Amino acid sequence: MLGHKVKRFKEYPAVSLESLVPQKNFYRHVEAKLDLSFVRELVKENYAATLGRPSIDPVVFFKLQLIMFFEGIRSERKLMEMVSLNLAHRWYIGYDLDEPVPNHSALSKIRTRYGLEVFQCFFEKVVELCIQAKLVWGKELYFDGTKVQANADIDTMVPRFYWEAKQHLDSLFAQDQKTGAISTTQPIQLAPPQTNGTPRGFEEKYSGERIPTHRHHWYERLTDAQVSTTDPDATPMKGSNSDKAVLGYHDHYVVDGGKARIILAVLVTPASIMDNSPMLDLERWVRFRWHLQPRLAVGDTKYGTVTNIAGLEQDGIRAYLPTSNFSDRTTFYSLDRFRYNTERDLFICPQGQELPLYKRSYSELEFVYRANRDICNVCPVKAECTASKSGRYLRRSFFQEYLDRATAYRQTEAYKKAIRKRQVWVEPLFGEAKQWHGLRRFRLRRLWKVNIEGVLIAAGQNLKRFLSRNGWGKRHFPGDCNVALALPELPLLLF
Repeated sequence: MLGHKVKRFKEYPAVSLESLVPQKNFYRHVEAKLDLSFVRELVKENYAATLGRPSIDPVVFFKLQLIMFFEGIRSERKLMEMVSLNLAHRWYIGYDLDEPVPNHSALSKIRTRYGLEVFQCFFEKVVELCIQAKLVWGKELYFDGTKVQANADIDTMVPRFYWEAKQHLDSLFAQDQKTGAISTTQPIQLAPPQTNGTPRGFEEKYSGERIPTHRHHWYERLTDAQVSTTDPDATPMKGSNSDKAVLGYHDHYVVDGGKARIILAVLVTPASIMDNSPMLDLERWVRFRWHLQPRLAVGDTKYGTVTNIAGLEQDGIRAYLPTSNFSDRTTFYSLDRFRYNTERDLFICPQGQELPLYKRSYSELEFVYRANRDICNVCPVKAECTASKSGRYLRRSFFQEYLDRATAYRQTEAYKKAIRKRQVWVEPLFGEAKQWHGLRRFRLRRLWKVNIEGVLIAAGQNLKRFLSRNGWGKRHFPGDCNVALALPELPLLLF
């Protein structure tokens, strides 16, 4: 006999949400171990003391952000649909079965109201909890960065002068609509742009514009001439799976060398900012913010610049940074074939001839040494040494002492161990974030918003280690929080 199920539901007045969520549910563990009441103090300056209607509880907002992180949800609309249906989620944010959950549009408005500073403070509070739980060692710092695709297409790029002119005209017409007809006798005063940075100032410094240095930039970057109309802060980078350029950002992590691998600092920059550029700023911020005294800093070849090595050594930190080997790019004698005489400040070539100090290049921060051209031009091995008619030139950095130290480190077993450790310390964190938490592609646009997304992902990764230390076991994710929940006295399954 063909059956036909009629949808008819009974009312159970005695049922409560508290009884429907199992005691071993993941979000019960989060509620018990993580007190988010501190966020009210972080955001109180963003609300009036007595005027206006009550807002969504800031604790509820950040709980929703954590649900979004743990469940790997990329849409706030989808988030609120799931929260509305999931009993454990409703219990965690404190909304009863018959209580309507907040509208998804309110979340984006709250994020804009708070700005990046509040989310950065939230991340720092999570790190403080990890320090109190003795998850931070503080003796070693590991640096790495990863490419993250922007939520914009490369085809949206237009000439920068056109975009800036359009923005200027839009601001003029907006002012015209507010104040009426613009007087031609008075100059137009444009309102200054609103900043959404943090007290660190890194987001403003590494905004994608050229960083002033002692060197002269003789070339023009693509991002100097063009800009995306969809996400003006995103810049072109090479795609991970193809040679085609895409718009994107760089996500930078500073990770503690302890077993928990706590992320101590996170910064998102446009892809035009190289991984090595913010290294010293992040290192010094980590030391002073968390009162750490690391013995060494570890990075890959991209971080092995003269500036970084000298800066770390001056800060009393061993620079375990490999450097690029440029000797194989030329067929001439490499620098290691020449012997440096410290007392006389000159080089001696393989033929025993001297190369005295020729000049100091302050633009390159280097000493320049040159051989006598009369001797060099008649040398029997000149073809193997140089093609210059004025003699062989050698360059020695102003910070050669620090570079020699870094070279000596590379012969030690401690250095080799640190380099091996780095391969399994930072990169798996990026893999975890991309695989489970949406770091392959940012869903938000503009630099301050993707920084919010970046610090929330990093804070969530730290919270997984914190919850693991506080009794959730070895698995860093909710697991079975979406299972069907059965009432003990009723045959009905509630989801």
